[in-house]
Amino acid sequence: MKDNFFKKEVYPLQENGVVLFGIFYLCTLFLAALLAPVLFYVTKFLTNRFSAELFQHFIGKGFGKFFNRAQLVSLVILLFPFLKICNIRSSKDIWLIKIPKRKILSTFIIGFIFTYVVFVWLAFHNVFTFTPVAAKVYFLNLFKFIIGAIAIGFLEEVIFRGIIFNLFSRNLNRAYSILLTSLFFAYCHGGTGNHLKFDVTDVTIFSGFRCVIPTIISIWNGFNPLNFLNLTVFGILLSLLLLKNKSLLSPMAFHVGVVLALMNIRSFTNVISSVNGQHYTIGILDTWLSFSLQALAILCLIFTKKRKEQTIYKN
Repeated sequence: MKDNFFKKEVYPLQENGVVLFGIFYLCTLFLAALLAPVLFYVTKFLTNRFSAELFQHFIGKGFGKFFNRAQLVSLVILLFPFLKICNIRSSKDIWLIKIPKRKILSTFIIGFIFTYVVFVWLAFHNVFTFTPVAAKVYFLNLFKFIIGAIAIGFLEEVIFRGIIFNLFSRNLNRAYSILLTSLFFAYCHGGTGNHLKFDVTDVTIFSGFRCVIPTIISIWNGFNPLNFLNLTVFGILLSLLLLKNKSLLSPMAFHVGVVLALMNIRSFTNVISSVNGQHYTIGILDTWLSFSLQALAILCLIFTKKRKEQTIYKN
C-alpha cells in the first residue's frame, strides 16, 4: 500500500482507469447479450423438464430480466481477467485491510439501525401493509438473510468501492471519483434491464443485442428521481466511510447492516406509496428522511476532525 492514500496519479492510456472502466462495462453488456438467450432457453428447458416453481417464476418474466441476470454472470466471468489487466493482484490493492473489530461492529449496527429508523417513520405515515409471517418460516429465512446480506455487501463494495472507485481515482481527483462511482452505483440499482419488456415468444441468439442500448438508457424508463438521489447519496456515504477508515471493511459492514435490515423488513411488510389513487412499491431508502439522514452523516464525516494516529494491527 502507498503512504499517500488515494493520491491522484496520471497513468498511461493502457492503464487509464476511466478508459478501463468503460471498456469493462461495455464488454459486460455485450457478453450479457450473448448469454441472455442461452439463459432463457436453459431456464425454459428446465421448466419443461422439472416444472419447478423457481424456473416457472423466471420464465414468466420479460426477456429484459434474463438480460439483467446475464449481466451478473458476465460480470463474474470477466472480473478476474479484468483485475489482472488493471494490475490488481491482492486484497490490499482494493483496500481490503484489517481494522479493529469494534469499528466493523459499530458500523454494521449503525447501518442496521438507520434502516429501521426509516421504516418506523414510514410506519407512522401509514405507507406499508403488514403481512404476518410464521415464526418458523421467519427463522428458516433468517439464515438466508444473513448469508445474502453478507454476499451482497461484500460483492458490491468490492466492485464499486474496491475496483471502480479504484480505477477512477487513478486519473481523477477524490471528489470526481466519489461522484462518478456513486452515480454509477445508483444507475445499476435503478433497474438496468429490469424495465425492458421484450416478448419472450420469439427469442433468437441475437435477441440479447436488442437490450444493450435500452439498458444503457433505461434510467429514463420508470425513473424515480428521489430513489436515484438517495442511492447516489448512499454511494457517497459508503465512499466517505472508506476514506475515513482507509479500509473496505468499513463501508462493507454498513452496507451489510442496511441490506440485512431491509431483508428482515421486507419479509413481513409490503411498503407502498399511493400517487393519484395508484399504488407503487417503493424501497425503504425511497424517502426524504433517508436522504436527510444520509446527508447529515456525510456532513459529519466531511467536517469531523480527523484523528492523527498510527496504530499497528496484530493478527
